Amino acid sequence: MILRSFIILSLLWGSALVAQNNAAEQSSVTEESELCNRLFQKTVMAYQELNHKLPAAAAIPPSAPITRLLGMHMEDCSLPGTMDLIEKALSFHSGKIALLLPFSKLPKSVGQDLLKSIHTWMQSRGLNPARLIIWRDTDGNRDKLEIQLAQMVWLHQVSLIIGGLMQSEAPTLAQWSDRLRIPTIILNRKPESQRSKYAFYMGPDYKLLASSLTRYALSHNLQKIAILEPQYAVADNLVPAFQAQAGHLRLQITGPLLYNPADFSTIDGLLRKLFHIDDENRNEEMLELLKKRREEAEELGQTFDPKSLVLPPIVDVDAILIADHFKNVRHISKALAYYGVKKVQLLGIPKWRAYELMDPPDEAITGAVFVDYIGSYKQFPYGIQVPTVDKEYFAEGPQAGSADLRLVVHHALYSALEALAGARTPRFALYKKLETAAGPKEGFLASPQIYRADHTSNWPSFLFAVGSGSISLLQTWNPVNSPTRTSLSKP
Repeated sequence: MILRSFIILSLLWGSALVAQNNAAEQSSVTEESELCNRLFQKTVMAYQELNHKLPAAAAIPPSAPITRLLGMHMEDCSLPGTMDLIEKALSFHSGKIALLLPFSKLPKSVGQDLLKSIHTWMQSRGLNPARLIIWRDTDGNRDKLEIQLAQMVWLHQVSLIIGGLMQSEAPTLAQWSDRLRIPTIILNRKPESQRSKYAFYMGPDYKLLASSLTRYALSHNLQKIAILEPQYAVADNLVPAFQAQAGHLRLQITGPLLYNPADFSTIDGLLRKLFHIDDENRNEEMLELLKKRREEAEELGQTFDPKSLVLPPIVDVDAILIADHFKNVRHISKALAYYGVKKVQLLGIPKWRAYELMDPPDEAITGAVFVDYIGSYKQFPYGIQVPTVDKEYFAEGPQAGSADLRLVVHHALYSALEALAGARTPRFALYKKLETAAGPKEGFLASPQIYRADHTSNWPSFLFAVGSGSISLLQTWNPVNSPTRTSLSKP
């Protein structure tokens, strides 16, 4: 009887263990199925959608794991092995980098110089650019960008993508990067709302540039700052960043005061208003000045012209940030001198950077400071050579824009090559290698890491002082964050 009871209990315990194991297995299957469903909805469907943008004659390699995504349906997630097929498809890559740029929108010489520079630099490192890079012209057009992207992903199985130079392309490329789970380096500023572990942003850090100006303002006790900005030319997000930081630091900001850069009279009108030259409550002061100048003219036997009479300015700002290019800066500085505005610090943005700003020398600009994302043109990394004017801080003629583009693209390409170096990594996981990629050892982009925690590039800022016919470097600022990295086993 005792033996029989023991056998029955053993059977009951065994049944309970089997039921528990079955429940655990069922839970695991359900969890994987749910993960597969989510991955299918966001990513597999994105691949299928991008496939429809391929040219009709495109031939997809039949042996590539990515081809298995074409005939897949969400119901397949209930079948064993589906998740493995998806992971293999998202892991496979060719080791090549897609360079998608609007070459046809660039001056022909600029595009040629860029490709020549890339080839020369890569060959100097013992690398074959023809085997590692596939470049295509996007024409700055969203539809053409998506056609080129489809070919890069489906026909070439590229590992990383570099592009988004124009604002018309950048958001589209960033969205595809996140949906496809392909690490992509966007050659543009990062939108405030963008959150993706696959999208990285290469280029100047406008918050850091703005911070250089606000730090200078604080250190020189510039508490009240007016901002002058042209109506039709936004200063690349620098002005909003400056406003935000100034507000946080409790600096008093007037403006931005907008003017029409094609109509200098709007600049003059703005300055007259800023310095209270035409204020109605100064009518009595104007009458007294008018009487005084008329009497002085009569004593000297001269003709008096009342239209030439200007009240002295009431200066209640410590500094003026002029968010415009060097030509209008010179005009504004002359207008300030004409109205008798003295001892007001002038602050500038990267558009000031031109030799014509100081040639010929302008006493009204001497003492101004401006911020830029380029230091010395003699300290470019990647073997980039730039003809200069006046030693090292000005590029010759149109070389400045070309050099800036080459530097940004080279830096992005360098980080992509660093991510592909070493042990083979699944494509969807390459973003983790981008996060830890170290910068070059030479030049002003040298840094222990290329990207910050928010995936923006760790690009330094430079503060320059304007002298009499020259500029000098005041400060280089490049704070390096220590981001928290994540480690995910799933795409």
